[in-house]
Amino acid sequence: MSVLAELRWPILERIPLFGDFAVSPHGITIAIGFLAGAQLMLDRAQKRGIARRHVDGVELHIQSILTRAAIGAIIGARFFYIVTRPDAFPDPLGWFRVWEGGLSLLGGVAGGILLAVPYVLRRRMSVPLLLDSAAPGLALGIFLGRVGDLVIGEHLGGETTFFLGWRCTGAFRDAAAPYPFPGAGPQTVQGCFDAVLHQTALYDFLAGGIVFMILILLERRPRFDGFFMIAFGVLYGTGRLLTDFARDADKDLLGPLTGSQVTAFGVIVALLVWTFLRRPDRQAPYAWAPPEFTHPWDRRREAEDGPEDDLSEGTSGPVESTEAEMQAGGYSSPDG
Repeated sequence: MSVLAELRWPILERIPLFGDFAVSPHGITIAIGFLAGAQLMLDRAQKRGIARRHVDGVELHIQSILTRAAIGAIIGARFFYIVTRPDAFPDPLGWFRVWEGGLSLLGGVAGGILLAVPYVLRRRMSVPLLLDSAAPGLALGIFLGRVGDLVIGEHLGGETTFFLGWRCTGAFRDAAAPYPFPGAGPQTVQGCFDAVLHQTALYDFLAGGIVFMILILLERRPRFDGFFMIAFGVLYGTGRLLTDFARDADKDLLGPLTGSQVTAFGVIVALLVWTFLRRPDRQAPYAWAPPEFTHPWDRRREAEDGPEDDLSEGTSGPVESTEAEMQAGGYSSPDG
């Protein structure tokens, strides 16, 4: 197969530490992506808020949410990876060896959200606001996490003449690589082969970076609650729908579609239906309101808790003014 241009690099499937213990580069980059995304979420939650009312201790709440999300992400990512590849894990003890690799990105996102939601609902926080704050971090986390897939040579498709096709030039600690493609073995979605192949992790890496940049640009103007959640779901979901057609694995869940494609389509439909039914664009004022990020509920709290040296003059004026602004903007106090 003639290829005008191709990308080339070697792979490293495991990083040996001591004895037989080794870690996957994929796990390392996922951890880096999660930490970077968590910092972005905290920054945006402090600006946007976590409910349409004043809530103290935003940073502590976000830390609690992220702790639950991290645990849920590990469980979800491993669970979805195993249930879609049961033949690869005949030994139940292998289910728990997460450091050896084998994680599902969308399973991790789903698991993180599901484990964090009960904490959010019990404290009457806003799920759309929190997902808005998480959206840029999710895109950045995907962008960084996919670096590990590129390092270990995972999520390979078939042969291609596409200019982003990838050829493996060798594998560290494996002198026999690259191997003939497709060869006699059943596994061709990860490894080092002597052919130019679709590297769908590279496509997802680029999609994550593009979605991240789009979200950052969209942050320059006020946006309704849930906007960034919708934008991320539609943009990344569309990208995943398209790029997974180049995959060779897991294309049997619904006809020729992968589980990720079915999930992405379902998420896009759910977000569009939610937007149509709830009409979040009609709820003003918007929590994401650059550059000042001033909210009526915060001004009301500040007026009620005014400085001690002003108490003798009373605070009824500012409070009444703030309540009038909130009513004009469509905000209802949780107490009335």
